[in-house]
Amino acid sequence: MKAGRWGLYLLFFLLVFSLSFLVFFPFGPGTEAAWSRAVRAASEKGFFLDASSVSAEGRLLPGAVLLNVRLRSSLLSGEAGRVTVSLSPADMVTRLAPAAGLRLERVSVNLPLPGERPLFLAAAEARLVFSDGRVEVTDLRISGELDVSGSAVLSFRGGGLEEADLTIGGERAALMELFRSVLPLRQEKPGAWTLKRGRRSAHGGN
Repeated sequence: MKAGRWGLYLLFFLLVFSLSFLVFFPFGPGTEAAWSRAVRAASEKGFFLDASSVSAEGRLLPGAVLLNVRLRSSLLSGEAGRVTVSLSPADMVTRLAPAAGLRLERVSVNLPLPGERPLFLAAAEARLVFSDGRVEVTDLRISGELDVSGSAVLSFRGGGLEEADLTIGGERAALMELFRSVLPLRQEKPGAWTLKRGRRSAHGGN
């Protein structure tokens, strides 16, 4: 079971990093006050969360920009040079649920694998919709040492992957070989993988 968790953390390192921030960060009238609450909430759940700068952006649509963000837990740690989060009114209206757009730049993640150097990404972005203890991740795009695209659904309650339709490539895609036994990964050709689970696997995404 622990090996399975490690596999999920590796493949969804960015989602863990990003979703932890979003879960802990309650948008409110004061971005800095909201960030302070986020740091306390993260600490209560065993996460260390820090940023060198926190500011609000946009007059019509609330959003936040954070610089040099760090997230650390007992298993995984990482940092991003810039994190931008903005509410997504269109998704909130059509889905009748909280929704946000997320972009991370200059990301590095320390992998929980002996001998493996940190994983570096140029950028990652996605749209997220929160409902019924789950988060739906769509339009996911990750570029860097891993190239990932597709969609997924994660459960906050169980901490697991409920649905997925992802394609994975990049110069360090060989890392996926380590987790074939614990994740529904399939190698299409050298350096190209897919991860499919549940309804999204059957319907090819949204």
